[in-house]
Amino acid sequence: DYGYKADTNTTAMRMEATQLETPGQISIIDEQLIDEQRASTLGEVLQNDASVSAGGTSRNRERFSLRGFDLESSSGFLRDGKQHWSHYRQPIELLERVEVVKGPSGLLYGQSAPGGLINMVAKKPTYETQVSVSQDIGSNDHSRTVVDVSGSLNEAQTLRARTVIAKESYSSWREYGDGSKPQTERLVGGLFVDYDVTEDVLVSLHYDRTNDDGSVDSGALFVDGKQVGSDKHIWDAQWSEIENDVENVGIDVNANLTDSIRLSTGFNYQDFERTDVESFPGFDNLNPDGTGTVSHGGSHRQDNWRFRTAYLDVVSDFELVGMEHQFLVGSNWLGYSYKRDQLGYNSVDVAPGESVGTPTLSGNDRHTFSSYDSWGFYAQDLISINEQWQVLAGVRFDRKVANGVAEEHVSPKLGAIYHPAENGSVYLTYSESFEPQGMVSSGRRTYTNDGELLDAKVGKSYEAGTKWELMDNSLFVSGAIFDITQDSIALDVKESNGDYTKTQSGEQHHRGAEISAQGFITEQLSLSGSTMYLDAEIVNHETYAGNRPADVPEFSASLWSKYSVTNATDVNVGVIYEGSRYGDDANTFKKDGYTRVDMGVAYTLKYDADLDMIVRFNVENLFDTDYLAGGGSTDVINGQVYADGVVIGEGRNYMATLQVKY
Repeated sequence: DYGYKADTNTTAMRMEATQLETPGQISIIDEQLIDEQRASTLGEVLQNDASVSAGGTSRNRERFSLRGFDLESSSGFLRDGKQHWSHYRQPIELLERVEVVKGPSGLLYGQSAPGGLINMVAKKPTYETQVSVSQDIGSNDHSRTVVDVSGSLNEAQTLRARTVIAKESYSSWREYGDGSKPQTERLVGGLFVDYDVTEDVLVSLHYDRTNDDGSVDSGALFVDGKQVGSDKHIWDAQWSEIENDVENVGIDVNANLTDSIRLSTGFNYQDFERTDVESFPGFDNLNPDGTGTVSHGGSHRQDNWRFRTAYLDVVSDFELVGMEHQFLVGSNWLGYSYKRDQLGYNSVDVAPGESVGTPTLSGNDRHTFSSYDSWGFYAQDLISINEQWQVLAGVRFDRKVANGVAEEHVSPKLGAIYHPAENGSVYLTYSESFEPQGMVSSGRRTYTNDGELLDAKVGKSYEAGTKWELMDNSLFVSGAIFDITQDSIALDVKESNGDYTKTQSGEQHHRGAEISAQGFITEQLSLSGSTMYLDAEIVNHETYAGNRPADVPEFSASLWSKYSVTNATDVNVGVIYEGSRYGDDANTFKKDGYTRVDMGVAYTLKYDADLDMIVRFNVENLFDTDYLAGGGSTDVINGQVYADGVVIGEGRNYMATLQVKY
């Protein structure tokens, strides 16, 4: 009903708050937009926000940066406001929306990058019966079936459940040296249950599982900026394969203790097992003209990550000294463990275009185990001084223990919000982030300060912005300027005797501005769009001082629109612009900017008051634009720069959908 516009968010404040009451930029990509684009990966969702840049996709997962800072799998992603291990392709079919929280979020979420966080909000059970069945058929033998059923399980509607099942399979437009193509099979299932114990107590249970079994495509190869081989060629061995099996199970309790005090608590257990068989192609003996050989070694490894999270929040509304307070006090815990068993393969040299034989074990076995626990305690107060002014203040204490070594950090946040009118706000905020760096440990390099405990690298952000509800609250527009500095980054300084000293003089500085709009322009036209300018620099580094971070464009923009031609027919047009950017931190490999145009058309047949049938046809990359997406790591071989792992943008491709909604 709102044309992509969301009035509230749950992540930025850890309590329900309107966009106008939130001192920071929050981009919300809702289910309607995800559905219209038929997105099946998180990358396809996040391309709707210009502040997010995509990185590489090797090892069958997606990487991103936000406002130019990398998002780590262990600390850059949330599921329903809880830390979520995001080392695999996320099950978009289970999500109601995705919230992009921009700027440091250390106050409420602890360890995280200064660019922000991605919160994936899962679907919730509904009171009324709802059924949605859809079938997608697209290019590259792409097929996806999604069944989504929700409703009450008793007459009083106090027990509600929702189940989602998705089965997807697809090939690729690229192929291995022997002519075969990658193939992926993916199965997603989720069950969500809400139970009203009383009018004031809600218990929610959830379970979901994702099995993703796919071939490996690490990306393209470039030498001194020129591509080696064709766009379609995959350098990995045809037997390379990665299977991810992920389970999430948890419980949440929300209770109104009194009319003014609310409690939320919960626990989630995530178990992620990965079987990884890869050849890791090496190019030391490959010539720039594509002649020579590629070395295929690799390994067979079993990984198991376990991610346990728990939290307790208490929110109290009260009045003090004539001012209204919304006070949050809470704590969260994260327990992490990782186990790896790895068998090495003997290396073989194969000419490009030849099949890679069955690998043989080298006897080089490795076994690894690591774990840590972290606790955070935080307090936040949103003070409404009067109808025009609000102040947000908070502080957090964190403690992380790994291998018997404790690291502690304090994170503050302060913001002021001015409401010049009921439909607008202006804010100024200061916030911090932190990322622990552990102890100095000699390995391939010998450090003079071996055993020293490093301080966490800290991000500090100053941001000013404004938000407005326009056109009778049907259009939300916002904009901000920001200045983020991350310092205390560990650097290796070489001494005269050949050893190294690890210092903390590294620094990265990002300044930028962004504008976004979501909602209705007219009764027929709605849009979701954003644009960003970013001046990002690695200020101090042992090698890359003065360079720009990899895959971070200076200008970027994204737009998705819907025009209702008739009551039954809608036309979508999307435009993505990505400016030129470097493919590595060394800035030795540059990717040209590009503009990609997508388009879709949908026809809705209302069979009766409760049953809709929707036929949709989408075209991605309508004009078949050639472009390079994210990813890339470089190495200098015989004086030339080899860049591998670069994602080639797919050409024109199609998706047809039949959807039935009850």
